[in-house]
Amino acid sequence: MSPTKDGKTRPLQRHSSSCLVNTKLSSLDHCGSSLGERIDPTMPLESQFWYHGAISRTDAESLLRLCKEASYLVRNSETSKNDYSLSLKSSQGFMHMKLSRTKESKYILGQNSCPFDSVPEIIYFYSSRKLPIKGAEHMSLLYPVAIRTL
Repeated sequence: MSPTKDGKTRPLQRHSSSCLVNTKLSSLDHCGSSLGERIDPTMPLESQFWYHGAISRTDAESLLRLCKEASYLVRNSETSKNDYSLSLKSSQGFMHMKLSRTKESKYILGQNSCPFDSVPEIIYFYSSRKLPIKGAEHMSLLYPVAIRTL
């Protein structure tokens, strides 16, 4: 059991990638529930509960559709094999931002972020700061969308 901010507990289960996921299957359980849910930047990307792997842009939007504004997930980029995409729900709809690997093996968000050593470090940094992305300057990454187990 994992306590939430309001003191309630929810059942959690270790997924095969060793991340914790909510095992209930109601339509909103994959949406992040607590504001600015803690991100551990030291865990590898593949172990993060908000990393969805090879899902499409359309599937990402389907997951985000029922979530609140500032909900997000990270997935593999459909266009660049070594990059990732940050999918975000904003008040205007959905945004998909590239998380690119630089020649120095660092990661940047869009074109204006400073370089980071890993994707989890980017997510951690922007969970408490405004995004450097046109159209999302007013937003932070507040509600991670968990992977779902069936």
